[in-house]
Amino acid sequence: MKVFDTKSIRNVALIGHSGEGKTSLAEAIMFEAKTITRLGKVDDGSSTMDYDDEEIKRKISISLALGYAVYRDVKINLLDVPGFFDFEGEMQSALQAADSAVVVTSASGSVTVGTEKALDLCNEKKVPAFIFVNAVDKDNSDFNGTVKAIMAKYNMVVPVELPIMQNGAMVGSVDVLSGKAYDLAGKAIDVPAAMQGDIDNYNGKLMEMIAETDEELMMKFFDGEKFTDEEIQKGLHVAIADEVFIPLMAGNALTSKGVARLMEKIVDLMPDPSRVHKIKAMVGDEEKEIGVDANAPFSAQVIKSVVDPYVGKLLIFKVIQGKLTSGDSVVNNSQEKQEKVGALYVLKGKKQETVDCLSAGDIGAVAKLVYTNTNDTLAASGNKLVFEKIEFPTPVISYAVKAAKDEEKAIQGLIKMQEEDATFKVEKNIETGDVLISGLGEAQLDIMCKRVKAKLGIDITWQEPRVAYRETIKKTAQAEGKHKKQSGGAGQYGDVFIKYEPGAEDGIFEFVDAVVGGAVPRQFIPAVEKGLREAIKHGVLAGYPMVNLKATLYDGKYHPVDSKEIAFVTAAKLSYADGIAAAAPCFLEPIMEAKITVPDEYLGDILGDMNKRRGRILGTDMANGKQIITAEVPQAEMFRYATDLRSMTQGRGKFEMHLVRYEEVPAMNNDKIIAEAKARENN
Repeated sequence: MKVFDTKSIRNVALIGHSGEGKTSLAEAIMFEAKTITRLGKVDDGSSTMDYDDEEIKRKISISLALGYAVYRDVKINLLDVPGFFDFEGEMQSALQAADSAVVVTSASGSVTVGTEKALDLCNEKKVPAFIFVNAVDKDNSDFNGTVKAIMAKYNMVVPVELPIMQNGAMVGSVDVLSGKAYDLAGKAIDVPAAMQGDIDNYNGKLMEMIAETDEELMMKFFDGEKFTDEEIQKGLHVAIADEVFIPLMAGNALTSKGVARLMEKIVDLMPDPSRVHKIKAMVGDEEKEIGVDANAPFSAQVIKSVVDPYVGKLLIFKVIQGKLTSGDSVVNNSQEKQEKVGALYVLKGKKQETVDCLSAGDIGAVAKLVYTNTNDTLAASGNKLVFEKIEFPTPVISYAVKAAKDEEKAIQGLIKMQEEDATFKVEKNIETGDVLISGLGEAQLDIMCKRVKAKLGIDITWQEPRVAYRETIKKTAQAEGKHKKQSGGAGQYGDVFIKYEPGAEDGIFEFVDAVVGGAVPRQFIPAVEKGLREAIKHGVLAGYPMVNLKATLYDGKYHPVDSKEIAFVTAAKLSYADGIAAAAPCFLEPIMEAKITVPDEYLGDILGDMNKRRGRILGTDMANGKQIITAEVPQAEMFRYATDLRSMTQGRGKFEMHLVRYEEVPAMNNDKIIAEAKARENN
């Protein structure tokens, strides 16, 4: 394959709601460009981009996939992004590399949640967008209703092409800018008279948008003069690049209708990497914005890792500056390590095609780098910059996992999955002993477990994790602990009197030696502290760690022959059991601070739901037209909140949370916690 210069590249992310046809559109674009020889389908598992076993089985995309199409000597890099909300991290990766996005939406007559989220994210990240209304000739489709719904919510959206429909089937399209009509083969046809009003309306809106990009054009517009073709093209480029205009057109990706016209618009209207792509980078101690520049020394950012069964870890990257050639030595500036570049690839789904070189603005892949991972910066020696990392969503749901066999092997398999999905985490909770998998949703976690099973043949079950409760006391109590053992030969004897009270200096445990007169010899006092430190690992209610305990040793007895260290360790534990039981023990639970972002219409539902979860509302705020609710809520009430919030808001809500402190559990919940602990012991 030839090396494409920066101006001959379009990096396009295909984004939107799950099931709207993004993968089918990628397939159709590659087919129209003859990059692939047959038009695969998602439903029969033959599409180029959905090649993972779980994708084929579920008929949804679950990983970012790359493909390309060469059209009119322009290379269109396609980043096919999963629409399911559990895989939002893949969209973040795609939009870091893309210079524009095509938001694919169905002609349902409304704005889908995924379309909203995609357009809002493009606006937030300043990525120029294009809308493709898919399946306009499907039964019960409503193109006009869809356009009106989208334009009512996003006033920068204007159609640039309108589908010509005949008996429910799409037979061609009208170019709103030129007013010319074409059939599906690209042959000129007459414009249907019934469409002329819409064409004139949308053309007027486009001319007004073009006028607003330049003062001279604005004067020309008010004087009633027509713009030249060059002025129209230039004005559209500026409006799209400045994100004040989002073009819209229609077709059917499954049958490739309208796709060739979309490719024309992508090449003509969407920006090349040098026109819009800028990424923050630290150059020494200074933060700079780095644009795509073919003449600068090489630099690139890794946006994704893929574990390939044949070549190992495949790193997908975008060249920001200069060019990269197979065989180059580069520096991983993020890890301060030298790397040797082997074969370079461009991707078509799972297929890797070798290339000699990739230039600024292009996207490719490399294998067998030793130190490099997602988010790292690769650069030529001496080009000391580090690109700003992709901000992946933090995990919001966790489950404890167990394997029927080879648990350690299964855990290692899950850990390997972290390399492919930056929003998926595996860790062991030290307090509960649970191995936790965390992510953005239950489907994501289920898929990770299924993938490990497919690779290793190990069944993995998962369940709600245990809450890391703690125990403490509310009152002061004193207790004797006496250990006396005589079984022939040397005996064991230790007797201690200890006062227990809340209020450890470090918040965990404080030991005070208040013995006078040698009631407990000096050499045995450390044994008493040792016994207590071992004992506080398990509270008396349900075995959770004891915290905020102050223990004062104030008296005791010993035997000149039988007293030993082990005797005083045991005596301390006996005192602990009796003393804590008498000091009003209670449970403490982790309290999380949650920030929940939802559209205004869901505020009442969220506040009511938080109340049911024993949450306390700290306040509400508005940002970007959405309500942000800050609340403190027990962790025990939040394990399924990601799923519940999605259900309550039809996928429009999001949240994040972190631990703020521990608080006493209401007494009414104690029996349940104790019963659950006993059930685990019996299992």
